[in-house]
Amino acid sequence: MARTVLQVWRELMNPAKVDASWPAVRSALVPLVEQAREQSAALARSAYADVRSEAGVGDDGFRPKDPLPLLIERLERSLDVTGPVEFKKAIAAGKTPQQAMDAAAVRMVGTTQYLALEGGRQAMQRSISADEKATGWSRVTDGDPCAWCAMLASRGPVYKSAQTAGDPRQGGNTYHDHCACQAWPAFTLNEPFIGVAEKLYDDWLRETRGRGGKHAVNAFRRWWESEGRAAYQAPDRSDSSTQRT
Repeated sequence: MARTVLQVWRELMNPAKVDASWPAVRSALVPLVEQAREQSAALARSAYADVRSEAGVGDDGFRPKDPLPLLIERLERSLDVTGPVEFKKAIAAGKTPQQAMDAAAVRMVGTTQYLALEGGRQAMQRSISADEKATGWSRVTDGDPCAWCAMLASRGPVYKSAQTAGDPRQGGNTYHDHCACQAWPAFTLNEPFIGVAEKLYDDWLRETRGRGGKHAVNAFRRWWESEGRAAYQAPDRSDSSTQRT
């Protein structure tokens, strides 16, 4: 979808006639995002059903949930802000038309990906919330997460009944543009950490020792950007050999 979004932007957007060319660009982008969102939701529902079956929960009639509808007003507003508005802001800041086109393209790809992936994320999170057999979830990152996402993943399994007050790593199911994280369901109260999450947990304890709140977050971020990120390897969902004690 990202490649197609870029192609539409570059082929249909005329930087000399932004307001005149934008409606055609937006009309082409809307169905792309909607289709990708549906695909994301379908993949999440299928994955949820598979994990539930593998956990031995049994066929009790539960069916994974759909995401909330994406309102066309929200979608068009998001496209407007990351398209012509971002382009004009870049021009006003002294960028060349090509630089402004590139800046807007980066914002647009991030926002359209967010809205598309939201379909799967909502399907997964709503299924976990509605499923009486689900105990919670883990956050799984992509291969190059930012410090914020790595910090959230370091929590490991987050149980529905967990008390998170005072833990600066709250917000485990929040996402940002250019983020490819996903929630992964848990079905036991002794759920193993996924992939490298237990190492991230150890890293968090080490780097934040003696600190709390935003000071702990900042300490982890400094470590992540200086050395943690370079040594990171993407999680392997099939690796359930380690458990948090």
